[in-house]
Amino acid sequence: MREVARGPQQLTPDQHVVSRVLLDQFAEPVGAKGERLVSSLNRAHIHAKPTKRGPAGCGKFRHFVRHASDSSETVWMATETRLRGALDAADNGTFFDAPQHSGTVRDAIVLHLVRSIPMLLVSDETWRNRHAAHVDAWMRHGRDALSWMHRTRFGWSPTSDQELQFMAEDLISGVAAQMDRGVYFRVTVVERFRRFRRMLAHEPVRLCRPASGEFLIGDVPTLALRDDQLGTGPQDGLGMRNCDELVLPLGPRLMAVLGGGHGYTTIGADEVDRYNTAQVRAAADYVYLRPGSGLETFARSAVTSHWPNRIPDRLRQGDLPATFLRQPAAS
Repeated sequence: MREVARGPQQLTPDQHVVSRVLLDQFAEPVGAKGERLVSSLNRAHIHAKPTKRGPAGCGKFRHFVRHASDSSETVWMATETRLRGALDAADNGTFFDAPQHSGTVRDAIVLHLVRSIPMLLVSDETWRNRHAAHVDAWMRHGRDALSWMHRTRFGWSPTSDQELQFMAEDLISGVAAQMDRGVYFRVTVVERFRRFRRMLAHEPVRLCRPASGEFLIGDVPTLALRDDQLGTGPQDGLGMRNCDELVLPLGPRLMAVLGGGHGYTTIGADEVDRYNTAQVRAAADYVYLRPGSGLETFARSAVTSHWPNRIPDRLRQGDLPATFLRQPAAS
């Protein structure tokens, strides 16, 4: 964290949480100019007419990594550079002839697992819960020590709980500052990518093609699924160690699965619907479709009983959270 905090701190706005290489697979030529566009549905306005934009304009989250994001982009770029070749090999049937393609797809699955909106929400919620628990513990069990620290620093005894709470917060002010600046999340998201890819390094890859229909993709594309529950990821208590499979759509006619065997398989319409429903349910804001797929009605029906994830405005807008520290009232 100290190394990252001292290094270059350039920010890349509107960072992709869905690989542009994957989004390009869902693009089709549209209109007289034949521009390649992707259809998108906003979950908050699910019955509105789909919008169409190029892959570069889809799958973004403003200041997802809020500190030194330029340096973290190199981690993702290394995987994206290889991903197009792996997709081409899947299309021409040579994917399993070269082991590096399976490694690339595993890396893409892990990348989208750790570089995801739910991971950002879980990190933010975990920190805020821990911060509140820290303050509460000191206020309940360490009031005498807080009073002594207050007298030592300011020269007078505290007269309110607010002044005691200030001292409790001050004990972790350094950590709070790092959290507020996004340094901790920047470090952990890269560390998780490296750790998770090691854990899955030998997991077989299965490539699924639909016998009929096609896949869609949400802005939370890697999902941890279990057959016996509706959860789709960390906000539902599902992760690598307690899921049956990790899935990632690689295009309208291709999906990668970890935990479900090895090789090419063809899946029926019910399975396609199951995976598509999970994508819609897990999406934070947007669901992306191939123009002309006809999946708009399906996506709308899948989202009717599930509300979008509640993303705090401070995270959605990319603003740095206000510091927790407050100055004590003058005595």
